Amino acid sequence: MITAGGTMERIDSVRSITNHATGRLGSLIARCFDEKPETERIFYICGKNAPRPESPKTEITVIEDTAGLERAVRNILQSRRVDAIIHSMAVSDYRVRAVTTPALIAQAAGPVPNQSALLNALENAPSLEQGAKISSDEKRLVITLEPTVKIISLFQTLAPHTMIVGFKLLDHVPHETLIDTAYRLLEKNHCAYVLANDAGDIHGDAHIGYLVDAERRVQCFEDKSGIARGITENVIEKFKGRNKTPRRDT
Repeated sequence: MITAGGTMERIDSVRSITNHATGRLGSLIARCFDEKPETERIFYICGKNAPRPESPKTEITVIEDTAGLERAVRNILQSRRVDAIIHSMAVSDYRVRAVTTPALIAQAAGPVPNQSALLNALENAPSLEQGAKISSDEKRLVITLEPTVKIISLFQTLAPHTMIVGFKLLDHVPHETLIDTAYRLLEKNHCAYVLANDAGDIHGDAHIGYLVDAERRVQCFEDKSGIARGITENVIEKFKGRNKTPRRDT
């Protein structure tokens, strides 16, 4: 299963919050797996604007938001055998809880608000009509956000024997910090590998990525094609190694 692209969280019927993910790397990973004879089927879950591979091996599911991604992941992992998950999608960390105005917040806070009253007002201020287009005559809007589910944290529960490749993107941090953060993600979510990359090292096709494994070994790749091939080859080799390991009776 490969996730690719980005998610978008709706503000109203015509506006949304999204990120800059293109899905190009995920599509290249899908192509590399498709070329391998070991690959029987690819479940490709992607954002609306991500490239979509054309292959008879590939089943494509297009999603919009994090909730849609969660439904797709649950549906696949609960009904199909998946040997490896490559979670390259840039998933929104937050979704829109409500869209309101300063006037409505002040109204909910009361005449002499303290900090507690203001926080309560933010939680309970009336929201503008959900689903409809918000009028552009509004001079100021207040958007409150709430965390989305961490999709990577679902994999171990839904598919405990599946190999997981996670991704971690940071922005202009020291190399040691990047690798340490990726390794913590690996440990927390029981990943076989995490692809660590820094936004400062991504410029078009130039894309430096570091593949970190459970022994904290690091492989460096210098473009998207190299990253895609590296992930594919490491996953297939590790999977072959798993199948060669004698099973012990318990």
